[in-house]
Amino acid sequence: MKHLHISYLLLLGNLSFSQNAHIGEITAKLHPVPIRFDAIIEENTNRVALSIINSTDTIVLTGQKIIKNEYLFEFPVFNTYIRLKKENKHWTGHWTDQDKKESYTLTLRPKSKNQIRYPLPDSRQQQARYLIYFNRGTNNERPAILEFFPHSSGQVKGSVLTTAGDYRFLQGSANGDSVILSTFDGKFAYVFAAQLMGDSLYGIQYSPGDPPREFSGMRDDNAQLPDPESLTKIAKEETTVRFTLPDTDGRNVEFIGDRQQHKLTLITIGGSWCPNCMDEARFLNQIYNEYRSRGLHVIGVYFEYTDQMNIAIPLLRRMKEQLKLDFPILYGGSVRRQAAAKVFPQIEKILAYPTLIAIDSKGQIIKTYTGFYGPGTSLFKEYEAAMKNWLDNLLSD
Repeated sequence: MKHLHISYLLLLGNLSFSQNAHIGEITAKLHPVPIRFDAIIEENTNRVALSIINSTDTIVLTGQKIIKNEYLFEFPVFNTYIRLKKENKHWTGHWTDQDKKESYTLTLRPKSKNQIRYPLPDSRQQQARYLIYFNRGTNNERPAILEFFPHSSGQVKGSVLTTAGDYRFLQGSANGDSVILSTFDGKFAYVFAAQLMGDSLYGIQYSPGDPPREFSGMRDDNAQLPDPESLTKIAKEETTVRFTLPDTDGRNVEFIGDRQQHKLTLITIGGSWCPNCMDEARFLNQIYNEYRSRGLHVIGVYFEYTDQMNIAIPLLRRMKEQLKLDFPILYGGSVRRQAAAKVFPQIEKILAYPTLIAIDSKGQIIKTYTGFYGPGTSLFKEYEAAMKNWLDNLLSD
């Protein structure tokens, strides 16, 4: 398994260049498969814009000129940036995560009109769904679902779903023997490379800064994971939910569940560093504005990579502003400590970010939902419809 043959995937070949389209590549030591993404670079006399594209998701960054031919691109929401220098038609530099204090080499190469990020022999559009297990046969075995669907230019798009959420928008190639999918969203970068043997699949996940993770599984078009509503357990001696936490202006906000005026409060437990949490926040904002007049309230309690308020509050304020969130965002503490357990003793254990809890007008938890299957997955539309149906019934006059 450790000798999974994927070297032929790395060939770029001799290409004729188009003007703005690029293939981005993040490399890490000891990883035989680079993490690639599509990119568009637009240059004029005043600015350089960089668009990072994965499947149907596009992130647009505006470069700040540092010195001649060198630019800094800060990501929205995340505490990360790309620093690039132009050399002929190539852009080279680094992607840096300031939370983790990690930096990796990044290159943008011009691509031909029909080039795809991973050129497999006989690549074709197809659809499949696999029930897979990471670290199979160990004490750390974890189930997941790998799914992919037809995409443009003979490529496939998809995601990997786990009990903690999903890996968002993946894009790559598939044929009868192999599948390779990758993504880069500014906070995380992943590539999943696998061999297909009949209905069986054997692969490795690579991510900068982390050791490779093996996975294997079988094709199963009806594969399901444990119900997200069953994973987060309520403590046996549940008490009324109450806390006092600072908001994005640094002002303390008190929440006492049995003294509120709302019929239902949804509290999402997450962090600004969590892409899944950002997908969920966008969705909750839509739900909030649609149902607030019927008695729905939404609160975000976020845990950051710091326990210093003077660092965390500006990060959360920027997130709230850039995502245009209308519901309040509160700082719960450091994600590295057991802050979530202190804020929410009513929950036995926070298993994943995000975790959503629903609280009735008496301050009692009536529902939990672990993780979030976002718009990069096949389950998002189903979740959206189920949530609206539940709210319609609960908040009916």
